[in-house]
Amino acid sequence: MKPYRYILFFILISVAAALQAQQAGTEGRNDVPPAAPRSASAVLPDSLEVPDNFPKDTVAAPPSDKEGKKGFSLAGLSSSSRANADSVLVVDSIPKDTVRIRAYRLTDQLGDPYQVGMDTAWVNFYGQSQVENSRRIAMGYLANLGSPEQSKIFTERAEEHDFVFADPFSRYFIWPQTATFYNTKIPYTNIMYTDAGASVSRQQQLKGTLTMNFGPKINIGGDLDYIYSRGYYNSLSAKLLDYRLFGSFTSDRYSIYAYLTNGNFVVAENGGITDQNYITHPDDYIEGKQQLQSINIPTRLNKTWNQVRGKSFFFTHRYNLGFNRDVEVASEDTTLSVFVPVSSIIHTFEYTANRRRFKSEDPNIDQVYGTDYIPGLPNDTTSYWSLKNTLGLSIREGFQDWAKFGLSAFVTFEKRRFTQPDSVAIEVVKADEALPEGSRPANRIRQVTDEYSLTVGAELAKRQGKILTYNARGELALLGDDIGEFRVTGELETRFKLFKKDASIRAHGYIKNTRPAFYQRSFHSKYFWWDNDFNDVQRIFAGADIRLASTRTQLSAGVESIQNYIYYNRAGLPEQHGKNLQVITARVKQDLHYRALNWENDVVYQLSSDKSVLPLPQLSLYSNFYFAFRLFKVLDLQLGTDLHLQTAYHAPYYQPATMQFQVQDAVKVGNYPLMNVYANVKLKQARFYVMMYNVSQYFASPDYFSLAYYPLNPHIFEMGIAVLFNN
Repeated sequence: MKPYRYILFFILISVAAALQAQQAGTEGRNDVPPAAPRSASAVLPDSLEVPDNFPKDTVAAPPSDKEGKKGFSLAGLSSSSRANADSVLVVDSIPKDTVRIRAYRLTDQLGDPYQVGMDTAWVNFYGQSQVENSRRIAMGYLANLGSPEQSKIFTERAEEHDFVFADPFSRYFIWPQTATFYNTKIPYTNIMYTDAGASVSRQQQLKGTLTMNFGPKINIGGDLDYIYSRGYYNSLSAKLLDYRLFGSFTSDRYSIYAYLTNGNFVVAENGGITDQNYITHPDDYIEGKQQLQSINIPTRLNKTWNQVRGKSFFFTHRYNLGFNRDVEVASEDTTLSVFVPVSSIIHTFEYTANRRRFKSEDPNIDQVYGTDYIPGLPNDTTSYWSLKNTLGLSIREGFQDWAKFGLSAFVTFEKRRFTQPDSVAIEVVKADEALPEGSRPANRIRQVTDEYSLTVGAELAKRQGKILTYNARGELALLGDDIGEFRVTGELETRFKLFKKDASIRAHGYIKNTRPAFYQRSFHSKYFWWDNDFNDVQRIFAGADIRLASTRTQLSAGVESIQNYIYYNRAGLPEQHGKNLQVITARVKQDLHYRALNWENDVVYQLSSDKSVLPLPQLSLYSNFYFAFRLFKVLDLQLGTDLHLQTAYHAPYYQPATMQFQVQDAVKVGNYPLMNVYANVKLKQARFYVMMYNVSQYFASPDYFSLAYYPLNPHIFEMGIAVLFNN
């Protein structure tokens, strides 16, 4: 079906449904009772950043005050006094009897649940299918959804995992800190499907969540995320499948949260295009009367793949010790016995297993790399598993008036195993002629490395209250391979009213002394082979945030000092920077609004003290200009265009053989205004969007690269739908 037919069909369906809903009236617009106001301390996920002129469309959100007005109007969409979400966690901040569906995430190791928003926002819904959106404003990736990626904002880069091959897919993996749990009074199902591009280069995603309760204490459910992206460039596709089964049991005395995940990520690798001039000067490569198609641009690799597999089993449970307290119920003139937890005994278990395979059938691949540690076509495999147990004791905050903060202590034991080709494999390959037929291939001779670590830690936190909250945590490795490693983190926040609206000031920082990840220290493969004796990496960071709801302003700044920073040099090998490296970051987010008109802006300034070691764009800009209004009293519509722009810099090059981002100084990337034009629609429980991606290709200089030698996709028509079932 042609793009214009998609648009026509989409418009006809939306208008017909809106007219039918108008005839039926607006009584059923919100089929859930009004909820209590969200706590100012509740944490919202990325997808819930919406302008103040629209209610945050969580399942339990109260109806808008404007719903009773008759007819169509662009007026009346003035600012809401609804509080902005803050960053400090608050456990169980909303009364249980006022909300039908509640979502939780867990804190690291101790597994304290805290409430998060639901994934039902319709404003900027189109961004859910984009690698770069309103929260991830600057990303380096390989053009496709589901491809390896790295944030260009240094403060958004997480600490490396021991299995570094999972880092480029970190957003798609499910970690204990990103897994969501639910407590529902009605079954909840949320399904999203997106489609982009023509049949030969189509990009599709199917994502869904299904969960339900069996009584007030037991919840079970499942998640699914499937991506199939064929790609617009030769030998550059992605196929990802990730699913999770989860459940929880919560009572006054005992609670448990558990999940089982499995993921399989397969990426076809092309190593980038051979010459950036194919994109920047397309007229030089006109074939006859037709311009060179993107799929025909020569690439460095062909018939080459990376596969990363991962599975994990996680649970955390606790037993609460406490007492019953009689509470007077004034409205009923009676007393109610309520359990008050005083302390908790906590146990957290996590098992993770990962496997990576690099395979190629390209007969010319040896000419690309030059080195050859294992003759023959590459078929490198390496695997890793980790078993971690944490035992903790906690004194709960607020069980008495004098208990102004909570105090926890914990001990963690972790066992890790890494398997990769052994150094003797090289000698065996050289003697292959003497081996009988059917002998074990050299790349199957494995080197097994076992590591373990015993870590103790403590946490002091005050998460209740509005004026002042804080959190401080320290960890120290006492025994094992990580001995001497420590992390100290802290956060302090105060909230107050400014011009009758919420405002907050937050200070945060950390001091870390960490051992480099295993595969930074040791990696054996056909084209790369190293065994490094790196020193520990020391990092000190201090930053502050200011949020002003009255002016829709967010300001943040931070400075980080890093000693012994590890990066991948121009040869693709890990190297430790002996000098001190400093990174300064400043960020301004300013949203403007007048009636139906909205303008969101986000600007990030970064300065690296050594750009040859840590290249960063000096300025990264995101701007989103749109109109948002309601039609026929039931159809919410958003029409707009957004822009992503970074200043030119020596962007890193993604190396398929190591799946890491290495520095280079041959080409610069940046100064290209990536623009999208879109329309979002919400009708009752359904959300739709249509979008034209990279429209700036029509009028801007064609320098649309995300990383060195990896161009963005050309202009694409996209569409998507998400349907919510909560009955």
